[in-house]
Amino acid sequence: MGKMILDDLRKRLERLDEDADLMIDNNDHYQMVIVGGSAFILLGKLTRATHDIDALSVPKELYGLLGKYDINTDVEAYIDNFPYNYPDRLKPLPFGGTKVQFYTPSLEDLVIAKLCSFRDTDKADVESEAVRNSLDWDLLEHLATDEDELKASI
Repeated sequence: MGKMILDDLRKRLERLDEDADLMIDNNDHYQMVIVGGSAFILLGKLTRATHDIDALSVPKELYGLLGKYDINTDVEAYIDNFPYNYPDRLKPLPFGGTKVQFYTPSLEDLVIAKLCSFRDTDKADVESEAVRNSLDWDLLEHLATDEDELKASI
């Protein structure tokens, strides 16, 4: 089941990249940051189902394609849950790139964001064994305590 969920997310993003390449008539390249449960799945840390793909920093040129692939930008309201310098730690995903390069924040940045919102699914996500075993605990502590990093009101 987990592989099917991962494959579905990956295929949706690959098709978005292909559609963007066909429909946007310029030589520009775009970036999209995948967050939330989808990011954990794409990083291989969760296998639970998710209904949509949450994305930050979506260029306006791509907005017309988002609904087709169930990509949600309403999460922009939660940008302050991420450590201040999270863009410095973005991880490129190994697909797309023709027109759109996809990224996720680091696992530690994702955990901080989940801890700041801490809904039931967020709690389950950060408590999963795969997440806990993959964390750089020193970096997580730094992000959670350094006043230059943590900008959310917790």
